[in-house]
Amino acid sequence: MLQKNTDRPPRAPGGLPLLGHLKPLLTDPLGLLESLPRTGDVVEVRFGRTPTYVVCSAEAAQQVLMNPDHAFDKGGTFYENMRSIVGDGMATCPMSQHKRLRLLAQPAFRSDRMTGYAHTIHTQVDAFTSPWRHGQALDVLPQMRSLATRSTLATMFSRREPGPEIAGLRQAVTDFVEHQTILRMISPGLNRLPTPRNHRYRRSEARLLRFLDDEIAAYRQDGRDHGDLMSMFTTAGDSDRLNDQEVRDTAMTVLLGGVTATAVGHAWALHQLSQDSDLDAEVAHEAQSVALFQEGRPAAEVMERLPRTRSVVAEILRRRAPSWIFPRVAVTDTIIATRRIPAGSQVLLSPYALHHRADLFPDPENFDPRRWDGRDPHRTTGWLPFGAGASKCIGYELAFMDLTLSLACITRSWRLQPCPGSVRPRPRLHLEPHGLTLRLAEREPGCPRRP
Repeated sequence: MLQKNTDRPPRAPGGLPLLGHLKPLLTDPLGLLESLPRTGDVVEVRFGRTPTYVVCSAEAAQQVLMNPDHAFDKGGTFYENMRSIVGDGMATCPMSQHKRLRLLAQPAFRSDRMTGYAHTIHTQVDAFTSPWRHGQALDVLPQMRSLATRSTLATMFSRREPGPEIAGLRQAVTDFVEHQTILRMISPGLNRLPTPRNHRYRRSEARLLRFLDDEIAAYRQDGRDHGDLMSMFTTAGDSDRLNDQEVRDTAMTVLLGGVTATAVGHAWALHQLSQDSDLDAEVAHEAQSVALFQEGRPAAEVMERLPRTRSVVAEILRRRAPSWIFPRVAVTDTIIATRRIPAGSQVLLSPYALHHRADLFPDPENFDPRRWDGRDPHRTTGWLPFGAGASKCIGYELAFMDLTLSLACITRSWRLQPCPGSVRPRPRLHLEPHGLTLRLAEREPGCPRRP
């Protein structure tokens, strides 16, 4: 029941008649988000005449994400269009379906399966970086998309040997994920235009779906556990299991998130190390000092021996969280942080805005991995790169491990040096580094540790 003395959230300054806050949204969305906490814990912005409520405090975000009354759900144009791409997977399905899907998919992400995934990630990073050469310039984001595609496909389909079909599938996945942008999510008509890019996207999507359908049937018939994600998606559960459509939707969700968000995290981490030679040397020394990937070595033990690398990843996910914004819809009239939110309202949560609050993270623009020394980011108030509550990313442990181990694998052998040009964050489906080119320098074994 609503309190009678609650008010509607304050409106952000700077809106224009008819347009509202569309101009800063299009020209400087990150600046807009950073400015909103100065107005309130929940702030109204208008895109045209439509009000949207942006959550600007950690406490208010917890109310939305961990609401036991299910007053908020995944809805609106963004999720409708996402469902047309990845179906009703856990990232897009209504909360009424989410609990069952999560329970059935959860065994694939148990901690005791992480060791096998870690070995697969190491193998893929080694294979991907083996053609690299000293002095080579890398267009980093496309390179990291290719790496993330290899690792994600390998952890999902380990029974498949590398070959022409897998190579073609990697390209199809790359074409598929590169097509996804915020603009296309909120303007689905763009995807129906008869452009060469859209034709390539549709061919890639059709190839990917055919492959998934064939693999689901093969895994069902085989019935064995290959130590990969698809084995668990197709076999987990006793009387109740994921049906073929649910497996396909879950696999599409993992592919899209595992490739796009992970690639962006990799790219930002390499950029940051290229800017700080002392930190780079510290991470490299740590990686070289640990016998990282002996087959069968528990992944938890490996992660425990990479504290500085883990802290770099935690700080990257704070300062440049790939998932920079995500929406919800108020199902009923409700209250967030004493502010009245009418039913049907669009509510936006922004990890970027929360991660740049000085009261939560002092000196937020400074990249400082040492702020995580002795702290578990997953238990830190306001650190939300994977969301929170019942809808928290089910693969967060795998994603964090992938980022940490891949960074260790690369830095133990390579130093990536900055090339001329500026790098800036570009808010698309994820928060990408635009203009990032780095030059490879082969690292000598036994990299000296800098103070």
